[in-house]
Amino acid sequence: MKTKLKEITNSTVNELLSNEIILPSNYFQCFDKHAKNVEIDIDSESFEKELSELILLEFNTINDYVNEAVKTIDSAASLTLEAQEAIKNQNTLLLKNLYSKIKILQSELQNITDNVYKDYLTKVHNKKWLYHKYLSKKANFKKDALVILIDAADYEYIMKTYNKLISNNLLIYIATYLQKKFKEENLNFEISRYLTNKFIITVDEADLNQLEIIMSTISSLLYNTTLKSNSGIMIKPTFDYSIMQVKKDSSFHESIDSLIKKIQETKKK
Repeated sequence: MKTKLKEITNSTVNELLSNEIILPSNYFQCFDKHAKNVEIDIDSESFEKELSELILLEFNTINDYVNEAVKTIDSAASLTLEAQEAIKNQNTLLLKNLYSKIKILQSELQNITDNVYKDYLTKVHNKKWLYHKYLSKKANFKKDALVILIDAADYEYIMKTYNKLISNNLLIYIATYLQKKFKEENLNFEISRYLTNKFIITVDEADLNQLEIIMSTISSLLYNTTLKSNSGIMIKPTFDYSIMQVKKDSSFHESIDSLIKKIQETKKK
């Protein structure tokens, strides 16, 4: 149920993203349409029951995160006091022991962060990271950057024609390949899964023309690549993309809207 609700929500947001104004009635109609596409009746008793169970599960998960975070914070506070006392008494042996505990604590904090800000499937940043860490509270860019929108256009077709496992593996492959190539180019970048089949890559201190060449090369390489599933299904990990330069304090949503329109215009040619 959770996976289907995410899928419906992403499809709804994707369709309405280009609208300047989204009324609640528009959202509900669009959500209902996409719910029917995945065969969910949002007016049924079974849906309400499953949704209640999902909300309870989400609440328990959030509660677990909070409890884990509180426990980690308590450990950090305790270690800080011990470290202060060790420094005061110049106890080098205790400081060495505390250093090991701090490394463990650092790992625990990283696990909590990953659970919140990493996409469960592709392991890149998720939408929460984008809004909470990269953008300002008003969803504006905090600095100048080059932004790339990646659209795995065949995702829906592959999912409906074959199955979700194959379409998900397509996304994993594209995300992993992009990260590998950008690292090889020594680019300072961040990649996030924004919608079900869309990724956003932000790049600092890069030349637009250079980035266009890199993306064109990656796109061509993947176009000439064929993936084969265990069941023998052959697919090509292709995608559409668009790039633009953004300035500090410019609107993220307006920029994404422009990038989507650029991809749509390219498809029409």
